[in-house]
Amino acid sequence: MNTTSPQKPRFNPDTYILTLIRTFPCLAVKVRHWLDRTTEFDADEFYALFRGASTGEIHCALFILNVWNPGYAELKDWRFDFFAFMGCADDGNRKALLNWIAYPRWP
Repeated sequence: MNTTSPQKPRFNPDTYILTLIRTFPCLAVKVRHWLDRTTEFDADEFYALFRGASTGEIHCALFILNVWNPGYAELKDWRFDFFAFMGCADDGNRKALLNWIAYPRWP
C-alpha cells in the first residue's frame, strides 16, 4: 500500500509575475517580445523596458514591480500611485488591477 500523498505543484514566483504582467493589456503589448524570451523575472531589466513609455504603461509597470518586491521597489524609488493609475488607466488595465486587488497574491 502506497501511503504517500500526491504532491502539489510548486508555486513559481517568476511564472506568477510573468502571468500577472500578461493580464495588463498595455504591458502585454509593450513587453511582448521580452515575455516571449524570458522565464525569469528581473525587476531592473523589466523597468528598463519602460524608457519612453506612456504614463499608463509606467503606472502598470510600477504596480508589477511593487507586487514583485515592495522593499526593492521602495529602495529603487519605484513608487506606485493608485490614484494616478486610476486617473489614466483604460478599462482593460483597470480591470487587471482591480482583479488583483480582489484576489491579491505576492510571489
